[in-house]
Amino acid sequence: MRLLSMAFLTFVAAALTACETSPYRTAVVETRTPPSKPAPAPSSSQATVLRFSVAAIESPRDTYASYTRLFDRVGRLLDRTVQFEQRRTYREVNELLISGELDAALLCTGGYLDLQKRAPRAVEIVAVPVVAGGESYESVIVVSAASDIKDIGGLQGRRFAFTDELSFSGRLYPVRLLRDRGFDPDHFFGGITYTGSHDRSIHAVASGLVDGAAVHGGVLAELEARDPTLEQRLRVIHRSPPLGAMPVVVSTRLPPEARARLREVLLGLDRDPEAAATLKLLRFDRFAEPSPGLYASAARMLDGR
Repeated sequence: MRLLSMAFLTFVAAALTACETSPYRTAVVETRTPPSKPAPAPSSSQATVLRFSVAAIESPRDTYASYTRLFDRVGRLLDRTVQFEQRRTYREVNELLISGELDAALLCTGGYLDLQKRAPRAVEIVAVPVVAGGESYESVIVVSAASDIKDIGGLQGRRFAFTDELSFSGRLYPVRLLRDRGFDPDHFFGGITYTGSHDRSIHAVASGLVDGAAVHGGVLAELEARDPTLEQRLRVIHRSPPLGAMPVVVSTRLPPEARARLREVLLGLDRDPEAAATLKLLRFDRFAEPSPGLYASAARMLDGR
């Protein structure tokens, strides 16, 4: 337990002190609980580590806390150690998947589309989270409730927060929206801040650090449920059409049987009592196979079609 706590503190310190241009160190946390007595020699499957990452739609501290229990259960069902490797940006996660240094990841929509363009055969989708009965979410643009900003045009010359350069809801969608409205995204805002997560962007608007932000609608709803005053302090001025949910991808470097087993475990988590309780904490109903064409509309937006 002390080793796990030290690993967590190291992770948080690295995440909270890293600057925009500094390399982000990996936070490695083995989620299997050490045995209290000597364990028998591990089988070849037990000795295999599954290296997994999660796109940080919330701050690193919350991402770590939310997914540790899920990874622990998935690891026990797979009879493998799941090693949680977190990176600061979505692009870094993609680079690890392409190089084979990462086995699986829960990617943001924009990160997945970037990966499909750069290395279309590097990964395959094994599942998507179902939230509130659906496989989609929205990008929402929020401003202070006290501001005079009525629509995205009113943000011209103002301070704005993006989350990550590859975040679809947190950057790519609003950039596309600006172009569609006849604006030049590179010269539209008075200043841009990259916060690294949607909850940080939301709090940046609420605290007056920026005038507006583009964020994941699900994260906004969750934060407003935790803190009802946020709903009074913020105002949504735009909502996107439905966007395909964040996919769980697995590296095609893994053997087909390993990919199939991970898919089987994820799709059955809602029927496992322990895992179902963890899914509820993550606000997931279950994992499902993606519907055909789930990411087609987002891909068309990026291509300007």
